[in-house]
Amino acid sequence: MSRDFLSVTQELDAIDRNNHFLIIDDDVDVLNYYRTIFERKDEGDSDLRLLREIAQESEEVVEKEKKKERRCCFSPTVARSGEEGVRLSQQALAERIPYTVAFVDMRMPGGIDGLETCKQLREQDPRIMLVIVTAYSDRKIDDIHQEILRDLLFLNKPLSVDEAIQTVRMLNQNWKEREKNKVLKMQMMNSEKMASLGCMAVRIGHEINQPLSYINGILQLQQMELQSNKMLDLDSHREEIELALQQTKRIGEVIKSLRLFAHPDIEKREMLVLSDVVKNIVTLFGGELKREKIKLNMGFESELPPLYANPSQLQRILTNLLSNAIDALIEKRQDKDFDDKSWAPEILLSASLLADKKGLEVVFADNGFGIPSSLKERIFDPFVTTKEPGKGTGLGLSEVHGMLQEYGATIEYRALPDDGGASFIIHFPFNEQS
Repeated sequence: MSRDFLSVTQELDAIDRNNHFLIIDDDVDVLNYYRTIFERKDEGDSDLRLLREIAQESEEVVEKEKKKERRCCFSPTVARSGEEGVRLSQQALAERIPYTVAFVDMRMPGGIDGLETCKQLREQDPRIMLVIVTAYSDRKIDDIHQEILRDLLFLNKPLSVDEAIQTVRMLNQNWKEREKNKVLKMQMMNSEKMASLGCMAVRIGHEINQPLSYINGILQLQQMELQSNKMLDLDSHREEIELALQQTKRIGEVIKSLRLFAHPDIEKREMLVLSDVVKNIVTLFGGELKREKIKLNMGFESELPPLYANPSQLQRILTNLLSNAIDALIEKRQDKDFDDKSWAPEILLSASLLADKKGLEVVFADNGFGIPSSLKERIFDPFVTTKEPGKGTGLGLSEVHGMLQEYGATIEYRALPDDGGASFIIHFPFNEQS
């Protein structure tokens, strides 16, 4: 079992065990009431005694059930002020056992009120599920929702035992499902990234091997001349050294592009010129395009405004689309049933301003077979692929779709006429920075 798999398993297990929640109220009697609900040490004992009587189970079996019951118990922490609650939440985050739910009293005289407490809790941890509990509020519910926006529940005092337990159980489970989905999604993205890197390793090998062979040839010739004790032609040597340096620069550019692809800083965003990002992509794929005799047609409107985006993410988006296009064209050429001698593989990459000038339209098209009609509605879903088993994970377009959503961008698939290929249209909006 791989270390990565173990790490994911441990992370999912830690999420599953987290029944840690917070109660904030300035009334000691209310806090004691919550304690009687959630800190009952003998909870479940009557049921276990009934189980023993009916099933005549041994003491050992019953003890196992009791341990299981304790593991399922929720773990409340109480605070008598909003300030104390915020401090406890910060401490829990530092200890990597975040609160999944927080019950917050709305009116707490002498300090920050429930709304401000909720805002600070949410700023510290956007994942926390918030419950405002109050008998009377100075704020309207709609106003509160506008400030907190999401994951906010209102309950009226006094809470019944069942109401409190069911609310914690429901929100805690909701929190767990979200966190598990995030972990699994990240694992899928890492799997796709590794698969992409595996495919790219072959392409990069060809891309680097050519200039290395050239440099090796120059060095061998110079070594032979030195060993022959002949008069050296300095002008010829200068020219050869200059050519060798150009090849090392070429290798450096390939490695730089690969490093950006392999080690992204997902938080980093900057002003990017799309044509510059495309140059990095062509650096990675130029050799293969030439080797496979695939023509890359590029059309960019002059003086397009820059995009405010993450350079690695934008490169991954274009890399995934270009890689898919190359694979589709190679597949069409190798298809035994396709015998159109006049067909020549081509890829189109163009960019222009949207009609409203509020963003860019990027078109990525190829003249391969296109995508089967049965998959057109699902091509951006995870694990949907047109490739043979073992040749694709079906996560590339799903990852592209997800990354574009982070920028408010859209991607649409359009089949070209007469099964003439695939076309992807991206609408990338400008934001305040662009």
